[in-house]
Amino acid sequence: MVGLWIASLAASQTPEEPAEGQPAEEPDAEQTLEVTVYGEMLVEQARQAVVEELEELGFDHDVIEMADRVVYRHVEPWRGEVVLFDDGWMQVKRQPLQVEGREVPWAKRNTPLAWAGCLIYPWACLRVNGVMVGQRKWRARETLTVTAVQPKVEVWSDRVADLAVGRKVEALPQLLEALWLEGRPIDGTLQRLLTYRDRRAALLDFWSTRTETAWGHEVRRAVEGFCRAVVQSSDHPFLPRELERFNAGREVRFPMRGAL
Repeated sequence: MVGLWIASLAASQTPEEPAEGQPAEEPDAEQTLEVTVYGEMLVEQARQAVVEELEELGFDHDVIEMADRVVYRHVEPWRGEVVLFDDGWMQVKRQPLQVEGREVPWAKRNTPLAWAGCLIYPWACLRVNGVMVGQRKWRARETLTVTAVQPKVEVWSDRVADLAVGRKVEALPQLLEALWLEGRPIDGTLQRLLTYRDRRAALLDFWSTRTETAWGHEVRRAVEGFCRAVVQSSDHPFLPRELERFNAGREVRFPMRGAL
């Protein structure tokens, strides 16, 4: 997560004023790209660790790639299958009824010669153990699989969240600026906020609705940096009374004075 902190902290720091007559510096696109690529690399490394664990457990008989997930089936159908979703979570489930050309000494699995054997011995091509295993036996196997794989899945899920938040923080300055200068809501709704009072309220609402997690705190710090650098130096800063009213009764208080 350290790599993505760099991007979010950089986004939340107060920008220096450019010298008179000089254009403001543009964000370092190359540095942003490096952070994003680094985050993507960490996601792939964490996911590969999950896949290697699945392979050690025998979930490499069939690997089925779909639009937003990959299915890993165990060589023994009664042990089920594991589904890895692109957004970083896992599902362990029974294998469905399957028909396949069984591997035999004279033919590899699912080759034309193996399928020809199904015409002679059709029952030999059915894989039914996945749906026939008893509930108690299946629950025990499901628990063993989850216990073995879940720690690495949690690391992978965290890396996916790191990357998503890093990308969000990269885009946040532009969204905050559009809200403050043009009244465009951050959530993309069409109704403009016409007064600066409404825009300040929208900033507070966005800040307060972030989750109480490491990723939510990253976004909050970016919002706080924008408010210090832009809102409080404008002609329409937060008023002491509206901040006092907003912070009243809150465990987590917006860390801003009414005037600088």
